[in-house]
Amino acid sequence: MVMTLSVTARAQEEGPIYRIVNQTGKFNDSQVFWSLDMGRSWHSLAEQSAVACPRGNGRLYFALGTPPANLGVREALWDFIEYASENPTTWHGNTTQVDGFCIPITIEMGRHKVGIEADRQKMFADFAKDAPEPFKALLIGDWRIVAPGYGGFGRGGPNADYFDKYIDDVWAMYAEQKPTPSGQYIGKVVDGALIFTPVKGGAELICKSKPSTPDAFMGTGVLATNAPFCAAINRHVLADPADWKRPETFYQTEPYNWYSKFLHDRAINRKAYGFCYDDYADQAAFFSGHGNQLTVTLHWDSNAQ
Repeated sequence: MVMTLSVTARAQEEGPIYRIVNQTGKFNDSQVFWSLDMGRSWHSLAEQSAVACPRGNGRLYFALGTPPANLGVREALWDFIEYASENPTTWHGNTTQVDGFCIPITIEMGRHKVGIEADRQKMFADFAKDAPEPFKALLIGDWRIVAPGYGGFGRGGPNADYFDKYIDDVWAMYAEQKPTPSGQYIGKVVDGALIFTPVKGGAELICKSKPSTPDAFMGTGVLATNAPFCAAINRHVLADPADWKRPETFYQTEPYNWYSKFLHDRAINRKAYGFCYDDYADQAAFFSGHGNQLTVTLHWDSNAQ
């Protein structure tokens, strides 16, 4: 028997109700699981397909087939969404691929709908066929596509220098003070810091020292609290802040975060979370909604429907 919940029946410390929908076609409800405690306990949709969102913030995990022994297992079908909620009718959250992509998931609440509902089999085939050589190692069989920072672009990895020349070139470009290509900023490097000053006045944009490739992919080091510069490097628009909030300029010239571009190209309204600061310039699959419930749908292959 499927458990149902009402707003009046649940405690005030809970948020809206998750209605979890199995649209995989490949897995029956007894093979689709969710967890609200980091995978310590799992519940099948056959047992319970609705659950209240806890107060606070956290992750709602999903698994297909058999739940993983732990969340470090890559060769298993599991994924998650992120949430924050402060009362029974307010919810904030997103789908995310910051760690990797495994299951196409969508979230709907009122007028909001975010996530990926593209054919999973085609996504994996496209990635295997089209990914530039450094990114091909991100594909872990038919299980998942890991994020670059976990697939060779992190510290000590074979592609840990992927962005280095690009970053060096931009720093060198402003070794002497000069206008940016748009003419809207003046760029200069002072004591190793790259500084963009708006021509018409306003706050300067500063990166205190030259970041590394792992810093860019993982949001670490000098980029740990510098979303604008981190996003600009991943999207290859670092040389001119005039482009930092113009999505039509993103991912036009290599090197860029090809993994992130791949996800955006297949996401609803091109909104995805391909790296840690992908919410800069409103590019993440995030929304804040109000209502008693929201629907989380797990998708799979179109030929499995």
